[in-house]
Order: sequence, then structure tokens, then C-alpha cells
Amino acid sequence: MASPFSGVISFICLFLWTINSLPVYGQSDSTSTDIDFQKRDPHAALRRGFIPGWGQLYNREYYKVPLVYAGLAAFAGSALLVNRRYLLYRHAYLFTARVHQDGSPIFPEYESDYSRLLRVIDLIPESNLMSEEIKARRIRLEPQIRSQRDALRRNRDLLYLGIIAWYSFTILDAYVSAHLSEFDVNESLAVRITGGPERLGLALTW
Repeated sequence: MASPFSGVISFICLFLWTINSLPVYGQSDSTSTDIDFQKRDPHAALRRGFIPGWGQLYNREYYKVPLVYAGLAAFAGSALLVNRRYLLYRHAYLFTARVHQDGSPIFPEYESDYSRLLRVIDLIPESNLMSEEIKARRIRLEPQIRSQRDALRRNRDLLYLGIIAWYSFTILDAYVSAHLSEFDVNESLAVRITGGPERLGLALTW
């Protein structure tokens, strides 16, 4: 099953690719000072890219900096929320599934988390149940809690990988953008047809 965040990642990547593909129009200037000013060192951009957004600032792509931090914040915030819910299910599972031979829980400190989980899933508290009903409920809920715990842990790990992937993407974006700035495309670039009826060719002049 596809992750709900894959669509967001695809949209942001497509947006950045579209922006990079747009032509930039401006006045032509033949002075070497302006040409040097427009060029960027890819290795310098790569080094600066290890600080989120710095590579984009170096390439003077200021509009990308908010996207860099928005992506990191989205992944990090989602990972923290999922991890908090994962810990709730993990503690509830340890409280209900890990017991001594006499039936007492091995982790009694997680009772409050188990009670909170019951409120989250809209079940009445155990204080309103008989001991046999409590035991039967815990046996019934144990596989459900374990399954949800495993799913939350998997989603949390995917979000951690998403943080790394997005961070790596921002570094790659700064490096590639700096490389693209080295191409000197001006009005003197032209293609003309050479030769006659028996032999044709193309000539590239700049």
C-alpha cells in the first residue's frame, strides 16, 4: 500500500522540476563580470547544501528555501506525532501482554497509557468491569493493539527515511542547479544548414 506522503513528495518534486525548467529572460550583457556573477561552483553549492537551504541561497534560488524547510518540518512533525501514538500502543501492549504467572502486569507503570488508549478507542474504563470481563477484553484487544503498534512503527520509520530522502534531495537540487548555471546560452548560438543538394550538413556556431 502506498504511503500517504508519497503523493506530497511527488507533487513537490514535480513543482521544483517545473520551476527549474522555466526559461529566464533578461537583458544580454557581454561583460565577463556578469557572466562570472551568474555562474555557480557546483562543489561549493554541494558543501553549502549540507545546511538546509544554504545551497539554494548560494544559487540565488530564494523561492526554494521555504519549500526546503516546509518539507523537513512536515516529515519531522509527522514522525513525532506517529511516534507518540506508537509509544501509546507499545506501552498498552506491554501492560496487557507481559504479565507474571499470577496475572499481575510486569510493567505496571504503563497502566495510565493503557487507560488512555481505552479512551482513544472509545471503550469504557476497566473500573466499570468485572475481573473476568477485564481479562477477556485484554485477550481480545491484545492482537489488535500489537497489529496497530507494528503499523505505527513501520510508518514512523518510513517518515524517518523520508526526512533523509528530502534532505538528500535538497542537496542534489543545489548541486544540479549550480551545474546548470555553468551553461552559457546566448543569442550567438545558432544552427545552420550547410552543403548542397548532394550533401547536406548541420553547422553549430556560437
